[in-house]
Amino acid sequence: MTQRFRRVLARLALGVVAATAGAAVGATPAQAFGGETFGCRVSPGTILTWSTNCHNNKPASVYNAGFNVNNLSGTGYTFSWSYTGPVLYVVSGCTSTASGCGLAVANSDAVISVTVTYTQNGQSATKTSNAFIIQYCGNVYC
Repeated sequence: MTQRFRRVLARLALGVVAATAGAAVGATPAQAFGGETFGCRVSPGTILTWSTNCHNNKPASVYNAGFNVNNLSGTGYTFSWSYTGPVLYVVSGCTSTASGCGLAVANSDAVISVTVTYTQNGQSATKTSNAFIIQYCGNVYC
């Protein structure tokens, strides 16, 4: 492999990890149930904050649309995930014990809508977030 190709692969791998990382990245722990936030971010990309609506901003053949519940107040949470849109496969999470859900999406015009219901000590909340994938042709949006 060429040195350039190795760097690209390393960056892609880092992007996948960053897009599905838990609340440890930039999240402040909440003190009680109800302070949780839910958002997404797309990897590869340069936007590293979790937002209700997110989008891709770098060319790639496949994107990781990462969704995460942040600001959890302790332990004992369970999660129920559902999603719509042209998802290729689950990258990570999306289980009853995971606060995150990473979904692979092809380079195409697509909207991935994810809803999570999370429960702790009998209290529940439901939130939705959307990832907008805009198709790239070369290095520019089509």
